[in-house]
Amino acid sequence: MTKSYLRIILVTSVISLSACAQHTEVRQMKNEVSSLNNEMTKLTDQTVKLTQQNALNAKSTTGVYLLPGSKTPARLNSQLGNLQMSLSGVTAQDGGTRAMLMIKGESNDPLPAFTGKVEWGQIQGTTDNYQEVNVQSQQFNAPASVLAPSDVSIPLVLSGLSPEQLGFVRIHDIQPIDPSQALPAQ
Repeated sequence: MTKSYLRIILVTSVISLSACAQHTEVRQMKNEVSSLNNEMTKLTDQTVKLTQQNALNAKSTTGVYLLPGSKTPARLNSQLGNLQMSLSGVTAQDGGTRAMLMIKGESNDPLPAFTGKVEWGQIQGTTDNYQEVNVQSQQFNAPASVLAPSDVSIPLVLSGLSPEQLGFVRIHDIQPIDPSQALPAQ
């Protein structure tokens, strides 16, 4: 073979390889743009849920609203002091939804054993003019915490609504099991 023939083969190979590299880079760029679009959609949905949660809590006279998807705690002033509450691990379960209610005390004292009420359902309308529908409720108990600041995790089984249907969770009536451990009204 001649040197010119080898050069032609080498140049053709380099051109073919660079064309493949460009095609791979384009595909990689498309994948990255698609991933960014998905993340932006998730962040937009989370922002909408957080805005709704804040609006509902600003109007609430009993308890605190937690909206699945907001991924942000809400504060409840209770007989135990200020508590931060949030939902995590919201997943489907036969005939309903399973979630973990996270309660965090804001004081430097451990939380006593307490009870509370959780309600869940759907919201129809807007945050300015809404109606709660298909509302269900149940009591829950939390053990006393040993450490301070306190973190309590309470598993919830919210029957009747799938995670996609679940519009809100509201926590209220937090009371110590021993009434002498209630804080004075503020």
